[in-house]
Amino acid sequence: MQIRPTMKVVTDDVLTRITNCGKIHRKNITSHTVDVSKTLTFSVAPLIDQTTGTNERYIFEGPAKFDGIEVKSDIKGTVEFMRIDEGFNVSVQNMEIKVGLNCEKCLKPISQTVKIAHIEKNFLLHEPEKINDLNDLYLVETKHMTIDLTEALRQEIILHFPAVQVCSTGCKGICPKCGTDLNKKKCKCKIETEEDTSHKPLAGLKKLLK
Repeated sequence: MQIRPTMKVVTDDVLTRITNCGKIHRKNITSHTVDVSKTLTFSVAPLIDQTTGTNERYIFEGPAKFDGIEVKSDIKGTVEFMRIDEGFNVSVQNMEIKVGLNCEKCLKPISQTVKIAHIEKNFLLHEPEKINDLNDLYLVETKHMTIDLTEALRQEIILHFPAVQVCSTGCKGICPKCGTDLNKKKCKCKIETEEDTSHKPLAGLKKLLK
């Protein structure tokens, strides 16, 4: 999948313009382009010297790449970075992405839209002395003061895969013996179901006594 090198983000900004009539204050939506270099990377440099509770909010939509996930659409959502004592609280809301999966019954490729209402993580400026779970440790890249959301979002997307991945509710699957796609044609294999064996509790006794 070709990944474009930039992602467009939108942030609320209060613009002050000086004119001959004096100061004009207006609230405007300004568009910024951030080089994500195939990752969802955001700069938090403007917030590093701000007081606790200061935040910035972005609306993002663009290409993304995640290891182990077949991405079928752009990713979109809202992210808010808030300054906390240890670093930054990151809140992602209304995230949506379409991914490629395989039907559990017939193995046919299918597309599923993954929607996540809310994700919240803390990105720390320094690694703590005591770490309870390495998988839940996220650090700010302090050299350039950036936060890469790629791994955090990748884990959440996988956790939100549908519990049942089927192409349709009526999918018949494939024959476990000959591999025939039963949605297209029938096979002559006789498949003994669990229900069949439950009515013959001594069916395997003869083999065991040999």
